[in-house]
Amino acid sequence: MQKQLSFVALDVVVVAVGIELSARLVRLWIHPAAAIGFSGTTITAVAGLLAATAGAYLTGLDDPTRLLDRSTVALRGVGVGIATSLVMLVVSHSLWLQGLGRILLVMTGVVVTAALVGWRLVYAHYLQRGPRVPVVILGDGPSEQRYAEALRSLTHTRVEVVGLLHDDTPARAGYREPPVSWPGDAAWPATTQPLPVLGPLSRAAEILPGLGVSRAIALDTAPVSAERIAALSRLQAQGIRVSTAGTVWMDGARRLPPDLIDARWLLGAFEHMDRPMIRELKRLVDIGVGAVSMLVFALMVPVLYPLVRLGSPGPFLYSQPRVGQHGRIFQIYKIRTMAQPRPGAAERWTEVGDRRITAVGRVLRFLRIDEMPQLYNVLRGDMSLVGPRPEQPSFVSQLAEQIAFFDYRHLIKPGITGWAQINQGYVSTPEDWALRLSYDLYYVGRHNLTMDLDIICRTLFVMAAGIGSR
Repeated sequence: MQKQLSFVALDVVVVAVGIELSARLVRLWIHPAAAIGFSGTTITAVAGLLAATAGAYLTGLDDPTRLLDRSTVALRGVGVGIATSLVMLVVSHSLWLQGLGRILLVMTGVVVTAALVGWRLVYAHYLQRGPRVPVVILGDGPSEQRYAEALRSLTHTRVEVVGLLHDDTPARAGYREPPVSWPGDAAWPATTQPLPVLGPLSRAAEILPGLGVSRAIALDTAPVSAERIAALSRLQAQGIRVSTAGTVWMDGARRLPPDLIDARWLLGAFEHMDRPMIRELKRLVDIGVGAVSMLVFALMVPVLYPLVRLGSPGPFLYSQPRVGQHGRIFQIYKIRTMAQPRPGAAERWTEVGDRRITAVGRVLRFLRIDEMPQLYNVLRGDMSLVGPRPEQPSFVSQLAEQIAFFDYRHLIKPGITGWAQINQGYVSTPEDWALRLSYDLYYVGRHNLTMDLDIICRTLFVMAAGIGSR
């Protein structure tokens, strides 16, 4: 979050400079007497500044994990530049009944796009080619090897794992790693190039300073002993920062893979959720937003009802059992977007281009309007606006057998939108679900009102762009 705030602050600066630069160039080359820019058309310029900054945020340009995807950054930057020019045109026309000149609008859009995309491309180049931050992993077991390989894949973090330290403490000697079932790419990647073991953990305070290492990472699930604590204390006393693997990984990848889950993580999640004031505020937001949104939906029903009924025979709404908080079953409500199934037809996940979806249903799914009846579930308290998406009991039973810790996503209320939805979209295979679970568990362990607001705002862009719809 801190890095994202830095991105927003930098966007404010570069966009303000870009808008003012565009105005100065127009005055210099085309209309010397034009009163434009922050000193001449202050309200319009500020509107453009807000539009560009908000646009960069909503389109995910402030997401550090997407920085190295240059084509996506450029494409979304162009969209933000166009939106900025349009907002300035609308505001100026509303104030003076005459829009800004086309040359200024085009130039502003081009300069804002160049500013937003340009500094990100420079920073991405720095992340890939610039100096690295050397770190070591405390331990050399299979989990540490997998973690090291995964950390090396996060190229946007500038972290370079230079090696591992053999954990020679008594607690580690008799420790056996529990088997973890986690299919697909959500698991740590397979080790492609084993890292060197630099020496024993007991001599870390002697070894690391000579290698220029100023940071060490310990797995959250590693056993603890007095000798291990003493070794870590010596490192910290020498100015070598000791961090937990969960903190480093989640700050970089913003999801939680299985090797970091144990009783300590679960207890931490319980403690994080035990905040009555936050729960009450979240519930208050659910009721307020849900009530207003339900009113909007009620006004839409006279138009939606005949469209759905004419699209295919069957009811306007349909309900389905879903698994909620603590495994409680409840009925979820949605606008019907599929043809009525044959009696006895087996349940299956929705697929891309699913033939069961009607023409009207496809539009409703693209716009996410079919989800609006779930606001009733929010008002009832079955769901929240933000949380892991609820699934059907039969699918939950199947996935719980295939994926470790799957039931942990039911520690909190399910939501209409969530952290996984804005980062991944729809899922249809156990491998996809494994990756979704890593996002869901990240949300379970770290959610707060600020994160909920962030998810709601980003959901607006996902809905407008139709990302993940099927």
